[in-house]
Amino acid sequence: MRSSITLFLFAAAFGSALPIVNAASLTVADLSPGDLAITEFLANPVGVADNEAEYFEIYNRRNAAVDLAGLVVRDDGSNSFTVSALTLGAGAFGVFGSADGSALGVSVDYVYGSAMSLTNTADEIVLADAGDQELFRLAYTDGDAYGAGIANELATLNPGLSTAAETDYRAATQALLLGNLGSPGAAGGTSLPTVPLPGAAWLFGTALVGLAGLRRRLHRRGQGD
Repeated sequence: MRSSITLFLFAAAFGSALPIVNAASLTVADLSPGDLAITEFLANPVGVADNEAEYFEIYNRRNAAVDLAGLVVRDDGSNSFTVSALTLGAGAFGVFGSADGSALGVSVDYVYGSAMSLTNTADEIVLADAGDQELFRLAYTDGDAYGAGIANELATLNPGLSTAAETDYRAATQALLLGNLGSPGAAGGTSLPTVPLPGAAWLFGTALVGLAGLRRRLHRRGQGD
């Protein structure tokens, strides 16, 4: 009896949880303003040409993976590209770069090449869906406000934040190659909200807690017999 109940609970936990874990990712069409955020950018690297080391970082605020295929990244001028293939996990960072990141010793998740340029003066980075609904907008007037080679890290990712200015960012402090500073692919100096556990993880954890309680009750009952 005890083993049957144990098997049943594990089957219920895994049978219910695994389909949720393996379910298809959200798509860009499922996103609302603020679901993505630009948490870091480096517009003026030092020791290397701008087009070999510029980057910006996107954070997925949803508690599920997001397939970013179809995400439009643009400024208010002529710069624009559409993401072809990239999936960000729940609470994960994606690094977008003008090159592969090797000049700075970092790993870039998506190379946009010459389609985008982060100017050292005033510019914008806009994330939008296919219908041009803006999911996040960063507008700055000084691309290297803290000095050349110092990335700008979002200070605090407040709930509902969908627009940002350079005043919302702080100077990065972690060392990269060639005297640059930044934390692409990690929170760095950005204060992030807690991402809720995906439903599958919550369900599995609940099942394990229930199983542990049941085993204790069965053990006490056996001792009383």
